[in-house]
Amino acid sequence: MSKLMLKVCGMKNAENIKQLVKQEPDFMGFIFYGKSPRFVSEPDKDLFSRIPSSIKKVGVFVNESLEIILELRDKLGLDYVQLHGDEDLNFSKRLREKGVDIIKVFRVLDSLPDLLPKYSEFSDYFLFDTATSEYGGSGHHFDWSILKTYNLETPFLLSGGITKDDIEEIKGLRLEKLVGIDVNSKFEVSPGMKNINRLKQLKERI
Repeated sequence: MSKLMLKVCGMKNAENIKQLVKQEPDFMGFIFYGKSPRFVSEPDKDLFSRIPSSIKKVGVFVNESLEIILELRDKLGLDYVQLHGDEDLNFSKRLREKGVDIIKVFRVLDSLPDLLPKYSEFSDYFLFDTATSEYGGSGHHFDWSILKTYNLETPFLLSGGITKDDIEEIKGLRLEKLVGIDVNSKFEVSPGMKNINRLKQLKERI
């Protein structure tokens, strides 16, 4: 299995973002959802512009309007839009027609969603997270062995309470289309503030 990519989500603090840039994650996620404690309410366009192009900027949205998504994509130079809500297939199609690269999130309980093949056409990546009653991460795993039934061409990221101690197990699953992991709360000292040293240790393992 090739080296996993690293997506660090829920970034908010300017100095913390600058520290994370030095660790060279593959993706950096910013949450534009007002009910999240990691909500980026006043994004700094200049700060976003200084993030190296090698780190893909991901805007995370929950049931947001097409207009606002496109406005922030253009203003901040977002490389990907992550759809983390109940956006239907037509919404993904409309975004795709606007040239948006999409990470579509599916919350998994005990099986993979039946709709995956339909969304595959309009998604660059899927992200599988643990099902919860709320939008956003749970900090808990789901049964990763379910992913062995995945047979589509769309690559995917794995989320849900992952720590550095899980990496060996994740790699041991030998999932062909698993290309990266998404982390957030398990590496925080407070919402939106990441422990950079722990992220460095994680990156060394993947």
